[in-house]
Amino acid sequence: MSTQFSRHVFGCAILVLSTLASAQPASPQHIGPIDARAVWQERSLSACRSEQSPTAPDVCLLRTMQRSGASPQAVAAAKMLVKANKAGFISAWRPLGKAALATVTYPFRANTNEGTMLIGSDGAAIDVDEGSVGEEDRATPAWRAFAAAHPDSVPFAPADFVGSTATSDGGQSVLFSTPLITCHACAEDGALLVAYTIDKAGIVRERKLLTIK
Repeated sequence: MSTQFSRHVFGCAILVLSTLASAQPASPQHIGPIDARAVWQERSLSACRSEQSPTAPDVCLLRTMQRSGASPQAVAAAKMLVKANKAGFISAWRPLGKAALATVTYPFRANTNEGTMLIGSDGAAIDVDEGSVGEEDRATPAWRAFAAAHPDSVPFAPADFVGSTATSDGGQSVLFSTPLITCHACAEDGALLVAYTIDKAGIVRERKLLTIK
């Protein structure tokens, strides 16, 4: 499955990595490079959430960031998110070898206020929460069996970073787990385990549906 965004128990993860399903290229849309300089420590956005705000929330967000001294990279990343109809900003950064994990805060959403992006060494960003289950995934025996037992269950973002393992070619495989639930307040029906392959240069190459547990 192609994931679209402008360029996202550990012992158990190692076990399932040996039983990978078919892989699809990770081919996000390009919105420009993102690096650690894109992080912004949030200031108060209460005025942007107010119905009395004279500007739209996304415009207010960008103005607040600029007035609070956000870095040019942070403002640029927020603008790219706004352009993708995902008003938000990069709020945390976690190095992961030559790649990295970025936490995205969506301050104007009612429920899911955080998301995860996997950032390659080239600055390409993959939203690991978007399109969690594609047509290729739905065709797998694992998904068909799960859907038959839980027909109303859907992925509930954000995905959790489980861990990573080294690959034989010097790269790494990064594993994420996304809860599968029927409603916001419901107990989990299962979890979707997905791995992204990163080559030795730090470029994200492909996505693999591992299993549903």
